[in-house]
Amino acid sequence: MTNKEHAPAYKTTPKHLYARARKLLKLTFKKKFLLESALSHPSFRNENPRNPGLVDFDRLEFFGDTILNFVICRRLYEKFPLADEGELSKLRSILVSRKMLFLLAKKTKISKLVCISKSLKGVPERDKAKIFADTFEAFLAALYFDQGLPKTVRWLEAIFAPYFDARRLYRVDPNPKSTLQEVTLKEWRELPKYRLEHGPDGFKTVVSAGPKLKAEAAGRSRQESEERAASLLLRLIREKTAQRLKAERKSRAAHLKRASSRKKRRKAR
Repeated sequence: MTNKEHAPAYKTTPKHLYARARKLLKLTFKKKFLLESALSHPSFRNENPRNPGLVDFDRLEFFGDTILNFVICRRLYEKFPLADEGELSKLRSILVSRKMLFLLAKKTKISKLVCISKSLKGVPERDKAKIFADTFEAFLAALYFDQGLPKTVRWLEAIFAPYFDARRLYRVDPNPKSTLQEVTLKEWRELPKYRLEHGPDGFKTVVSAGPKLKAEAAGRSRQESEERAASLLLRLIREKTAQRLKAERKSRAAHLKRASSRKKRRKAR
């Protein structure tokens, strides 16, 4: 399929979908079948097989994922010229994670437009993360085929702009336990220690690492409580590291100032 492809023959689609999309997304599609294809989840298509000519959702998702990775990799390469391959890979994995795409699907209102089956409508929003993330990628492909790469890149970069900041990115890390393990191995050559407690409302995890650093968090499941605790400990470690680096810079500046003063006194003699 190319971005010059013409719409296939099928019955007229609901006009309210295009109107809502134009209002919420601030975008106007020339080829409306592409918009409907991206916003019609497979679960919805199984219940409503009225338009067999729609573009395959999974193919759009695949292509959108490719566009997303290209744009994100290029922007990270430009934004962080001193970052090595490992750091760039870590930042990319956060930016293209399901958690991030779920957040962006809600932020852009794509989550309000996606058509899903009746059985999924009653599912809590947090459990639809994969559906919304997949739809976000399918939408990117539809946008590309309708309006071309330059406009798609501009739209994507505007949406992601607030997140091209390493400190903010780590706050939405989709795998904080893995990140914490990397940090503790690098800093202290040890793994973080987790202690799980059962409570009436779920689970509580206490995680510790390094020189008496620890954090605790509760969650409905073991995984949720461990991830929350790991995120809190990571934040604490980064705060302590930032404080240490600030103190070291201040100490070096004071040392250079004293050295400069001594040099001036020697010259004065």
